[in-house]
Amino acid sequence: MAARPDYVGYVAKDPEQRTRVRQLPGAAYWFLKSKVVYGALAYPYGVFKHSKLLRSVDRTSAHTYTCFYRSPTQLRVLSGPVLDYLGRPERTGRRLEIIAMACSNGAEVYTLASWLSLRVPGLDFHITASDLHQSMVDKAASGQYTADEALQSQYITTDFVSRTFDRKGEFHVVKPELRAKVTFHQADLLDSHGLRERFGPAPLVLAQNVLFHLSPANARIAFDNLYNMLQDRGVLLVEGMDGDLRVELTQRYGLEPLLDKQRRIYSETRVHTPIDWWNYYWGSEPYFPLRPDRERRYGTIFLKRG
Repeated sequence: MAARPDYVGYVAKDPEQRTRVRQLPGAAYWFLKSKVVYGALAYPYGVFKHSKLLRSVDRTSAHTYTCFYRSPTQLRVLSGPVLDYLGRPERTGRRLEIIAMACSNGAEVYTLASWLSLRVPGLDFHITASDLHQSMVDKAASGQYTADEALQSQYITTDFVSRTFDRKGEFHVVKPELRAKVTFHQADLLDSHGLRERFGPAPLVLAQNVLFHLSPANARIAFDNLYNMLQDRGVLLVEGMDGDLRVELTQRYGLEPLLDKQRRIYSETRVHTPIDWWNYYWGSEPYFPLRPDRERRYGTIFLKRG
């Protein structure tokens, strides 16, 4: 029986809440500042401890982090520089095919559908999404979420909620026009033969917050499968991956990191990370600007040049 994913920190947020430091009361500002300072001072220790942990830990697919509107800056870059790189499909009339692997409960793909529909109104697109667990496929296809599931993001806004959901009793239900943009399937990211037959090639492929759940050997297999889903000129989104492997594999496959807003995207995507991130195999280190490999280590968007 497949493990039931354990969602991290599911607490509904007030959509009116703003998280920018300048809008926080003094005590909260100093708490966040102390967290940043602590993270910087503990960085060398954390890198050592995390590397040691990754060599011995048993990983599990029963732990995940996903939510609606999780990284607004990544979305802005996707609808801007990423579509520029792909030749602005909305101007050519071409349908943009998007593949989303390990989609969990569907929050990310519905967020993407909502964002593209708003920001690129002339774009014809379709998202083919999949997850290893059939229970997650069924959950995502239903498009129905509790308040905790729908409103968890630190960045959630009333505008996003109103354009993405209809309220039906206590549930938030994804609008039918957005659900029509997505199809869901069960698939195994390690099934090289099956994936070749069913998916791709596509110009845009996502596999976020999943590769760090795999052993290094399996992560290499999965990354190879993701690369093979990309068309000759394509874009891969791979947030949530061991830093050393991300550097190694993006170099091996000749993928070029997109630098636009890279640091901000990376910082947004780790807001759920505990302060002692080195004690969790899925923990991600704070952005360290002196890393010689920082462009690949902290990148979440990579370009394949045909």
